[in-house]
Amino acid sequence: MVPATPPVPEEALAYLRAKGYRLAWHYDEVWREEHTKAFMVAKAMTQDLLIDIRHGVDKALAQGKTFARFKAELEPMLAKRGWLGRALMPDGSVVELGTPRRLKLIYDTNLRTSRATGQWARITRNKAVLPYLRYGLGPSKEHRHQHTLWEGLILPVDHPFWDTHMPPNGFGCRCRVRQLTREEVERRGGPSDAPKVTQTEWTNKRTGETMMVTEGLDPGWDYNPGKARLAGVEKQAKEKDKAFTKAVGTPDKPAPPIKPVVPSALSTLKNITGEAIGRILEQVPGAEKRLAKVAEFTQAKDIKTLIIKQAEMGSRNRAASRIREQVLDYLDEDQRRYGHNNYTITNPSRTGGFTASVFNHVVVKGNSKVKLSDNKAKQVAEELKAAVKLAVDTRESGDAPGLWTIAAKVSPEAELVATWVHELGHQVHYWAGAERAEKVAKRFLSRYSQSGISRRDYYEYHAEHFCAWLFDRDSFAKFDPGAARYFDELIEKAIRGQERKRHD
Repeated sequence: MVPATPPVPEEALAYLRAKGYRLAWHYDEVWREEHTKAFMVAKAMTQDLLIDIRHGVDKALAQGKTFARFKAELEPMLAKRGWLGRALMPDGSVVELGTPRRLKLIYDTNLRTSRATGQWARITRNKAVLPYLRYGLGPSKEHRHQHTLWEGLILPVDHPFWDTHMPPNGFGCRCRVRQLTREEVERRGGPSDAPKVTQTEWTNKRTGETMMVTEGLDPGWDYNPGKARLAGVEKQAKEKDKAFTKAVGTPDKPAPPIKPVVPSALSTLKNITGEAIGRILEQVPGAEKRLAKVAEFTQAKDIKTLIIKQAEMGSRNRAASRIREQVLDYLDEDQRRYGHNNYTITNPSRTGGFTASVFNHVVVKGNSKVKLSDNKAKQVAEELKAAVKLAVDTRESGDAPGLWTIAAKVSPEAELVATWVHELGHQVHYWAGAERAEKVAKRFLSRYSQSGISRRDYYEYHAEHFCAWLFDRDSFAKFDPGAARYFDELIEKAIRGQERKRHD
């Protein structure tokens, strides 16, 4: 089942988990950037209560739980600690604690600020290629007037406007930003003139205190949670750099692998996850170094994965419509323009997966009968390696490739993993410049890899032989040593690549 709210990226969860705790009577007692350092809930005045609420929020965001499920799981704990219903407060007032509205506010605020933090980390990583941000309104029925004035505003990533106006810009604000290339900005007429940021007087009705706040933003929201978090991380990184180098750089203490091969995945099947695909690939015999390069690529380009059912891949199917918003919320903001085309295709029964040069994700068709379990991971991994040797042996016994695909004879579990690698091979090809490699592509391990050559279409050649290179480079190199060296260089080019390209 697709979560109504897709799991947040790991960097967003790290932001939430890095916070300490802060007891506070009201939200405005913890001001601006202090929220990046401390988890607080107004009127939650005991540490145990705060820990319960934070644990519930963390679990909901990590697992993509709906608000209804978050509320249902948290309410019994809140009732046990006396934080539900009407209560007399120490200041003599009677307030409603733990109401659905308050729980919704807690859920939404933490979700949006955590996502904003993760998004800012990606914005910072990609600003050399995507140096501008465009302000956009979210899917709310009503919008704050000031926010509508910023709709379509385009400014450089490093412009000080984003120090204070990076969404969300208040309670319930669903505004967002989209990263743009220089070419996109030029097509739109160039960057905007920066709006004048003005301060206005605001009086705290609870305390009577008057202060100046940024106009158009809720008081205390005029800061960039991602930038504040990043500044703290950078400071901490500098302090730990010497110790880190010592621990990682010594030959007798090799660093454990910390980069997952599949950075993130949204799956509509509980029996197939991105983590399971990664665990299988990590056990392919002899593939460790190549797998590290693949992980470096998927992390650098923030490649996402969709694992969905066949019914959800058909553009005219109701099942596809039902997952539309969940999928678009999971993908990068600039992918929203493609709508359902991000995950639907004509004749889904005839494909195992797909991707495109305009996507930053791959789509894999799942099957409820396929279960990627840990106890079979090693067996499936060994199947993938053996598939390459079988393709080589079959090819050497005849003048033409004997198999339709390299993974034609493997189990359904191995075939699904091979499909993910095949589609990732397309992304590697796009990011490496999408050259045809006509001088290299002379020998073919599968009929599918040869299918487009007569039309000077070398995409499937790259995807199929990327699988061979990753699963069993030694067998592949014996079959075609020049091609094996070519793919060694291709992954390096892809890691350094600045944009996705096609060769047609």
